[in-house]
Formats: sequence, structure tokens, C-alpha cells
Amino acid sequence: MLTESAFELMAGVLAPLGRALTRLPAGAAHPGRTAGPTFEMYYQMGNFIPARGAAWALLSERVATMAARCADASSGDAVPAAVGAVTATAAALAARLASHVPPQLRPASPPAK
Repeated sequence: MLTESAFELMAGVLAPLGRALTRLPAGAAHPGRTAGPTFEMYYQMGNFIPARGAAWALLSERVATMAARCADASSGDAVPAAVGAVTATAAALAARLASHVPPQLRPASPPAK
């Protein structure tokens, strides 16, 4: 499942999103230049196999965040259609990954109102 998810994330989300985002104008201060994605690491990369549950939790959280941010961005003006299209792919992938997160590592449900 992790291998399948990684390939789906690369081919179905990151590749189309990267193509779309790098064609956007960089802004008025940079006429004729296009934007480019930033690459940030929020945590040290490593082998998560000894902490398999944590790996599932982290991966599902990151993909869900990506889906939410794509959904927010897709409502903006001049946003390529690819951003909206990858939202559904990322959301479906996040849901599949979340189903593998051990119950004790799942986010607590918000209290009922």
C-alpha cells in the first residue's frame, strides 16, 4: 500500500501540480518569470519502518494537508485547472492512507456541539 501510494502521489498529484505551478507568473516584481515550487523538509528523513504506525499517520496527515491546500487554492483567480483536478486524487489517497493509521494515532474527534 505504501509503495502504491507513493507512485500514485508522484504521478497523480505531484507531477500535474508541479507542471501547473511552474507555469504561473512569479509576480509583478518579476515580469516574464514563472513561479517554482519550494522544497521544505519539516522533519528529518529516515527509515520509519520501526515506527510503522507513525509513518502511516505522518504520510496520511501530509497528503490530507496537501489536498486541503489544493482545494483552497483552486478557488483563486488564474489558478490552473490541474490544481483542482489533483485535489480529488490527493483527498482519496489521504483517505486510503488514513485507514491504515493505528486507532491510537488517529486524531481525536472534535467534541459534539
